[in-house]
Amino acid sequence: MNKTKNKMPLNQKIINSKFNITKNFLYFLIVPAVIILVGIILLCTLGFNLGTDFTGASTFKVYVNDEDKLGEEIVSYNLDNKDDYNVIREKIEVVLEDNGLSIREYRTTSISITNYLIENGQAVEVVYQNTVDDIELIEAQNNDIRSSLITAFGYADVQEAISSVDFIPSYGSYNWAIGVVAGIVFASIIAICYMAFRYDMSAFIVGLIQVALDIFLTISLILVCRITINLSMGIILFSTLILTIVNLFHFYSTIKNNIKSGKLANLKNNDIANTTVKEITMSRILVYVILLTIAILFSALAVEGVREVSLGTLLSIVTTFYTSEFILPGLWATCYKKKTKKINKNS
Repeated sequence: MNKTKNKMPLNQKIINSKFNITKNFLYFLIVPAVIILVGIILLCTLGFNLGTDFTGASTFKVYVNDEDKLGEEIVSYNLDNKDDYNVIREKIEVVLEDNGLSIREYRTTSISITNYLIENGQAVEVVYQNTVDDIELIEAQNNDIRSSLITAFGYADVQEAISSVDFIPSYGSYNWAIGVVAGIVFASIIAICYMAFRYDMSAFIVGLIQVALDIFLTISLILVCRITINLSMGIILFSTLILTIVNLFHFYSTIKNNIKSGKLANLKNNDIANTTVKEITMSRILVYVILLTIAILFSALAVEGVREVSLGTLLSIVTTFYTSEFILPGLWATCYKKKTKKINKNS
């Protein structure tokens, strides 16, 4: 008997343990654990890839001479032409890269040049992130960049064709982040307390663990993927919270209904968890495919600001699906304690 017990596979020992751990639960924890560990290392070394909301930025406009009003010697571009659009961007990128900078936002706009009777002429607007905090250094660098752009576009005699480079100060505060985190924590506690009241105390424990895991895992993935952090970070965290709460309610309500109907009678915790997950997987896959499609479309087509939010939301979608499918059942099976009626021996 002892030899047979010792030869039992580790996975089978885990399933048969008093903790009611579901099959492969510990293996499924490896991926989140590694990602969170890497995220912690990146947070302590590189930190977040902060966007212009926190670091400040500079912006300028460049007229493209689409109407040939600046003279034949100056090259004319048309932003409706994709090649011209890209050529202008490449010229600007070269100037910024020479100064150790890169384009954060690049979009079409308009500009007026009074001396040449140009009103709302085609132009591009560029935003780039500052790499220093000293205002005087930023202004000096911006002046150098404008001079280089004037040379690159041949605007020596028409310097108004390139606007002044304006400095956009950072918000200079992380109070928004504290407010967002506080709001998410408060909303999580309210939702989880409701679940504990409606279902049982295991729902409270599992809910807290699940919310914390999804939030930390999403943040770690943002660190790993180096997604730019701006004020929109709150949308990503809020999306993660909503998806987590919906998954928790879906899982618990399905279990409650099945137990009430007697469908799961005499089953162990891990069998109840696995049966429930199989039952709700198809409907959840359909919803997640729709969400993934929307997030991917926005990531591919939207402007920079929206694209960063879409990429972060994409990570939260992947995270919450993985944990709800492979982690949540194991947490529930481990924490749930069946209620048994006390028998009066004297009766």
